[in-house]
Amino acid sequence: MTTTKPGAPKRLGHIALRVRDVDRAVAFYTDILGLDLKAQARGAAFLGASDDSSHELALMPLPQDAAGPDAERVGMYHMAWEMPSFEELEALQQRLKANDVEIVGYSDRQCNVMFLDPEGNELEAIWEPSPDLADVPTRRLTP
Repeated sequence: MTTTKPGAPKRLGHIALRVRDVDRAVAFYTDILGLDLKAQARGAAFLGASDDSSHELALMPLPQDAAGPDAERVGMYHMAWEMPSFEELEALQQRLKANDVEIVGYSDRQCNVMFLDPEGNELEAIWEPSPDLADVPTRRLTP
């Protein structure tokens, strides 16, 4: 059982990313990652995987000449998307490869794949087995 302090949030609501090309980012997040486009307004796009929230990802427009992500600066390292099964994670990995998405690594501690979106933001797709599968040997993707 998890205990929280009064006034603590119950979960992360959404992430907002600044992107140079909202349409290209929407295509990536819908066609490659599989999110649903929930809404678009004033140049921004709102996407998600959950039916019980308005969105989990907001894409906010920047000019084409805006600087990209920088691994040497303070800020987001990556965002992680939970996959419902090992098979769904495998299917996503195959879609990443088929679309020449840059895969930047795999963890030796968990079942995942790390990859970049068109803007260079690092993403992770991860499958964590349920507690009833705790005794099953950890499955890993084949790079």
